[in-house]
Amino acid sequence: MSTVLVALPLPPGGAEKFESFVKQVNARLKDHAASRTRLKITQEVCAIQDMPDGGKLFVLCLGGADPVEGNRLFAESQQEYDRWFKDNVGPIFNVNFDQPLPPISRTVFEWHA
Repeated sequence: MSTVLVALPLPPGGAEKFESFVKQVNARLKDHAASRTRLKITQEVCAIQDMPDGGKLFVLCLGGADPVEGNRLFAESQQEYDRWFKDNVGPIFNVNFDQPLPPISRTVFEWHA
């Protein structure tokens, strides 16, 4: 399995809005799973890091056979659930999710057993 990491700054109030959005995603978990299966994404982890300056950083980890391709396919997707997801999460981050999310610029250490 390969992974890709994405980090985005959260605007003020964004963490609370994202956590509320996650509740909506959980209510549509079957749709979410079908979307990620179609994209060949087998793992998705979202985290919010509190920064020392009071800001917040969103971190996303996508895993699968080719998560970069899954990210690209998601950006192109017009499937009902994917469209709903992008239309609702985009304003939280002020990001256009119809474009692939930029992965972490460089990985400086990785270890696998």
